[in-house]
Amino acid sequence: MTKNESKPQQQGRRVTIVDVAREAGVGISTVSNALAGKDIVRLKTRNKVIKAAERLGYRASPLAQALRSRRTMAIGVLVADVANPSYPDFVRGIEDVALREGCTLLLCNTDGDEERQLEQMQSLIDRQVDGMVLLSPHCESDRVRELLGKGVPYVLVQRRSERYDDNYVGGDNEAGIRAAVEHLAELGHRRIAFVCGPAASSAVAERLAAYRNAVKRLKLDHAEDLVLANDYGIDAGHVAGAHFLGMKNPPTAIIASNDMNALGILDVAAERGLSVPQDLSVIGYDDIALARLERINLTTIRLPKREMGAAAAEALMELISKEAGARLPRRTLFPTSLVVRKSTGPLKRSSRER
Repeated sequence: MTKNESKPQQQGRRVTIVDVAREAGVGISTVSNALAGKDIVRLKTRNKVIKAAERLGYRASPLAQALRSRRTMAIGVLVADVANPSYPDFVRGIEDVALREGCTLLLCNTDGDEERQLEQMQSLIDRQVDGMVLLSPHCESDRVRELLGKGVPYVLVQRRSERYDDNYVGGDNEAGIRAAVEHLAELGHRRIAFVCGPAASSAVAERLAAYRNAVKRLKLDHAEDLVLANDYGIDAGHVAGAHFLGMKNPPTAIIASNDMNALGILDVAAERGLSVPQDLSVIGYDDIALARLERINLTTIRLPKREMGAAAAEALMELISKEAGARLPRRTLFPTSLVVRKSTGPLKRSSRER
């Protein structure tokens, strides 16, 4: 065996810091300080330790690192529905920052249920995660607020509280809905329906207020029967589409609560033999990948979801590191934009006479 060769480790045994110390010919504390990059270890010695660690394939124990830094290097992410295609881009944005910071994500699906959210939040707190990002509702709930008050840093995304000062990242809901209503009005639509989503959501409240303000300002039909509170998802969109298209005087355009909702509405229109956009115009919200497919070509309101997720993670990292001013409530609003595709078009003359 040559001088630079190492005796192979026993198969199946994890390489430890003791092995690295023996390989480098230094003490254990020297290895620990060298791998931590501390200046008390001379550069020549540090390089020798690093090379020894590389030869042996040594990986630092996350548990040991956590004990030294008093951090678990884990972040909890609570999502209302992992099956909803709008959420993965948010999570990828969070992950972009987490990977850079050496953190692991613990992803929790709440199904929008308060009891399940409470259980998962408590589990994350018990696991001593460094922080949480919440893409799930119920941020006004007293029991949720009790857990948020346990001292674990957190950031809310898309849903915020009017009663509490939280760090929050969201989209400009008002501008998005306003642009959608104005687009349909320019195409000649006067009777525009709106599926606003679940009632207990700040995003829903903002979008509903924007819709009502826009139809009144543009002197469009603003009858209350043109608004329906419903859940997200294709099935909910199907219910909403059947409801509106079954009316004696149905709307000529529908703004859905999200893209999946819009897909359900498009399905109902097809079942009833209606052409989109000739007989009915439909607008979604989110701009998921499916919306861009040629057979769907959905006009929708785009959210920069990955960028929003990254911004939430950046804010959380500041809270975790307790940087100056980081704990001051910060509300970051991202612009939305209307993406016009083939699901919206001019109102047919026969429809104007409804």
